[in-house]
Amino acid sequence: MNARQKAKKYKRMYEALLKQPVRFKVEQHKIDTLKCERLYPEALITQENSSQVRGVIVRDIAQSIVNSLDKYIDYHTEFCPHINKYRFYGEIDVVNRL
Repeated sequence: MNARQKAKKYKRMYEALLKQPVRFKVEQHKIDTLKCERLYPEALITQENSSQVRGVIVRDIAQSIVNSLDKYIDYHTEFCPHINKYRFYGEIDVVNRL
């Protein structure tokens, strides 16, 4: 087969691929959004040491969200006889927004 015949063959294959419909799988995920709302006095927010106040606010909001995670966490226990202790481990599924 010479170069011209090969070019025609690959052109036909290319055109056949262009005519094929593109198939892809769409997955729908249920997403639960955990929210937290807090009210802080203006005097606290306008303090000079704003980085310390910001840290307190972030920890407060994070703790509130963590307290609402209990129904989403799957945890398991197992006994480890070689160290004579119980091992507790948990997991939570998170939908990534990439």
